[in-house]
Amino acid sequence: MQMKPWIKVIAVISLILALAAVPLLSACGGGEEPPPPPPPPPPPPPVVEFEVVKDAVAAYLADPAGNMNAADLFMMIAEDNAPYIVSIRSAADYAAGHIPGAVNKGFGDLTTLSMDEDILIYCYTGQSGSMAIAVLGVLDYDVQNLLHGMCSWSSDAAVTAGACFDATTVVGNQVETTANVPTETYDFPELENTTSTDSDEIVEAAAATVSPKYITAADLNMKIAEEEDMTIISCRSAADYANGHIPGAINIGLSSLAENLDKLDPDLPIYVYCYTGHTAAQATALLNMLGYDAYSLKYGMCSWSTDETVTAGKCFDAAGVVGYAVEQ
Repeated sequence: MQMKPWIKVIAVISLILALAAVPLLSACGGGEEPPPPPPPPPPPPPVVEFEVVKDAVAAYLADPAGNMNAADLFMMIAEDNAPYIVSIRSAADYAAGHIPGAVNKGFGDLTTLSMDEDILIYCYTGQSGSMAIAVLGVLDYDVQNLLHGMCSWSSDAAVTAGACFDATTVVGNQVETTANVPTETYDFPELENTTSTDSDEIVEAAAATVSPKYITAADLNMKIAEEEDMTIISCRSAADYANGHIPGAINIGLSSLAENLDKLDPDLPIYVYCYTGHTAAQATALLNMLGYDAYSLKYGMCSWSTDETVTAGKCFDAAGVVGYAVEQ
């Protein structure tokens, strides 16, 4: 039995209307699943302590702390315009005599100082003071070091504790003029000073690991003679390095220290020297913050050679000390 044409038309129209209603029903609560939520963002990369400290050291080296001479400090005291003066000598030597107005602090207590003060640090020779200003400078203190320390202020051996550089005791060790160029690169040390991921706390934890570390010319000369594995860094100018340097030393200036860390083997001790020990002491403190086992050569190149072409005439001379007043 065949359907009449008008019935076919009605059937087709009904089918079309039914099909058109399906999306409307779905939009009004049909069974279609909502789209899945977007995936969570990836976790932040892990904080690497070394990289945080390295960045802080590099920022400091862009404008490192400097030295003040005794004459300028004396004038500032006389004009009642002196910075906050901190002696980091022993309590006994501080009691024997100190720069007027100075307070006495241990090296490890320096971070308790107020960051609102202009600070002047001094020690015996200027080297420990240089280490101190490097550490405090990385922590954003406004700080300077007294050039040649108490030895530049007083000629009284009871006050200077016999610590001043004496050119007559320098043996005069061998130097070389052939440049030593590093050819290998090394991984950086791994720092594990804190569980914190806060950058400031990471830098503070690295600073807390630093204490003054030195080597004498006699001991370094013995290590060279015994061919011990080590790295020796000269922080002097390229010209003075070319005039003569400690055998085996490579030349890395303080300003370029952060960009040359991959040239230093983290498994070997590092001995750093400059002219008098001030710049090398800063480099030593920064390297220790970064996890290297670094030592500053006591009195610098002045303790190694008697040749003024090599020492560049920068050695401490006790004859130039005026001898300012101290208080007890």
